[in-house]
Amino acid sequence: MNHKTKSSIYWAFIFPALLFSFSSLAQDGENLVKNGSFEKAQNKKIRKVGDIELAENWFSPTGSKADIFAAEAKTPEVQTPSNIYGTEEPKDGYNYAGIIAYSYREKEMRTYITTELSTPLKKGMRYQVQFYASLAELSKYSSNRIGAHFSKKAPGSSQKVPAMILDTDVEHPKQEAFDGLFGWDLVCGEFTAKGGEKFMTIGNFTNDGESINDRVRKPRDVKGTQIIAAYYYIDDVSVRLLGPDEQCNCNYPDEADVKTMTLYQRSPEIAKDMTPAQKLTEYNVYYAAGRYDVKRDGQQTIDRILELLKANPDLNIQIIGHADSQETANGATQDISSKRANYIMDILMEEGIAKNRIDVKDDSDRTPSQYIKDGDEDNLKSAKNRRVSFKAF
Repeated sequence: MNHKTKSSIYWAFIFPALLFSFSSLAQDGENLVKNGSFEKAQNKKIRKVGDIELAENWFSPTGSKADIFAAEAKTPEVQTPSNIYGTEEPKDGYNYAGIIAYSYREKEMRTYITTELSTPLKKGMRYQVQFYASLAELSKYSSNRIGAHFSKKAPGSSQKVPAMILDTDVEHPKQEAFDGLFGWDLVCGEFTAKGGEKFMTIGNFTNDGESINDRVRKPRDVKGTQIIAAYYYIDDVSVRLLGPDEQCNCNYPDEADVKTMTLYQRSPEIAKDMTPAQKLTEYNVYYAAGRYDVKRDGQQTIDRILELLKANPDLNIQIIGHADSQETANGATQDISSKRANYIMDILMEEGIAKNRIDVKDDSDRTPSQYIKDGDEDNLKSAKNRRVSFKAF
């Protein structure tokens, strides 16, 4: 065998190995989702809900079609930032997708979005998977358990089904309900491949009984009819190979951000000998920074106030909105105390309390909470000040 033949055989073996090596290295840090922000789409052909197939490399795995929203869509119903389900600025670029993650008593079919990855996942390799979700303002419900599922073949069928019950391979580590009507919630985690996974699907893959489904009040300044579902916008999807010593860094809120989300709670001290007016002053509704929608604990407080008002028809209520100093100093939230008070007024009126029995006062940050203590840290003081208080008039 001459030298030339030996050389040819050597390169015949080594060249494919090098190609495989370079291909593997190329995946390290590269997004395997080819159109993760839905920017590559036939924007001017998007005319109605259910057009997700007009986004390159995305499709619905069931007969219930998901949605694509684009700034250049032909009709307002499917444009960004405002559309048929609410208003949200894209997390990245100009477009985003939309899915139904839950529907009360399956009145609406859940929808999902699936993409084919640029290369199959390799057995034993670790990947960082993440995307962002935002609850649409015209959702009547919120939900948790929204995540990603990986498969070798495209899941689902052409049939319309209430839900696809599959393994949730990546979801929020705390399985938190995504109830933020403004801004984007991160879903991120590490996935170790079994090998050969080629498709990624996003949605809710759990039974209703295994997930949290809370009712949502429509913001006062939002027009339109709520849908009897939890509808989420989805954007900025990525799957990236992690190096041997690389950690999955999801960038969930750091300590500074957590402080702004601190939510104070206090149980009212109600005595039997209190008058209705005295009982009213014991109640407060508390908020995370920049928020004015009512969470579960706040709704429970309002329910107690409603019972008090309905049992005492001569009792009139003043609703006093408060804010912390950082909120009032920020142009984007300087009127948040007024929004908090008016939001609760709307709830009481929806439940049958006459408007002439209600007075609204905007106190901004002028009156610190009476429950602030000398030893409280600044973030706790702020949390105590972000509230709505009540009194009789």
